[in-house]
Amino acid sequence: MATGEKIPDDINSLPDPASFVAPEDGYTRKRKKKREEDEGGPLNINSLMDIMTILLVFLLKSYSTNPVQLKQADDLMPPFSSSQIEPKESTAVTVTLNAIMVNDEPVLRVENGVVAEADRSSGGFLIDPLFSNLQEEVDIQKRIKKMNKQGEWDATMTIISDRHVPFSLLSQVMYTAGQAQFAKFRFVVVKKAS
Repeated sequence: MATGEKIPDDINSLPDPASFVAPEDGYTRKRKKKREEDEGGPLNINSLMDIMTILLVFLLKSYSTNPVQLKQADDLMPPFSSSQIEPKESTAVTVTLNAIMVNDEPVLRVENGVVAEADRSSGGFLIDPLFSNLQEEVDIQKRIKKMNKQGEWDATMTIISDRHVPFSLLSQVMYTAGQAQFAKFRFVVVKKAS
């Protein structure tokens, strides 16, 4: 405060109690404001748009364009390779030391890389449960191609195999697939870092 100014006399007086009384119509200012907002006004969708944008980005990031999905498992470690060929969509057979699966559906239990004698025929090379499952898959694929008219059925199979699976089991799987009309085989490998 400047040296020549005078302090007002009513600086320490109490406010008028009438200023704290509600208006006579019974509504406070806040209630009137809320009521005016409820009666009309534009809908604010900014928050909803933010949520939808975040969801869209998350879904696009999680969407995989790779036709072969390799799921993490203790008994499935594909071999390494320097191959640069991109995988194509086809029927996938997964072979581990414990199981054989077609398109991630279990078909047969395997004991330490060996198929039981009761599940094999044709001199031990044809795996019967796998053959019947692959025949169903071929029939489904042929019906789909016949309806879509987008070319002929591609007789290619993708084999996802653990690196410790014995060659005898892989040869039985390939023989069985060949008997089920699959003529081309692609093996899934993990690319080595360059």
